[in-house]
Amino acid sequence: MAKALLGHVATPSSLLMEETVILHRRIRALEAEIAHLREERDLLLGDGLRRLADEASAPSAPVPA
Repeated sequence: MAKALLGHVATPSSLLMEETVILHRRIRALEAEIAHLREERDLLLGDGLRRLADEASAPSAPVPA
């Protein structure tokens, strides 16, 4: 499998190695962004759920007839 991915090259070229390093950095940056977005989503969901709970527990105003 690895030979097929590397094109049957005995030793990877420096260009291939450089591109691999760049791609690994990009993957780490995207993983960090995903983690940040998940934290932000969780905070927003928590705030929304708290507001809903507060509204549900607050006494409702009488509806004018």
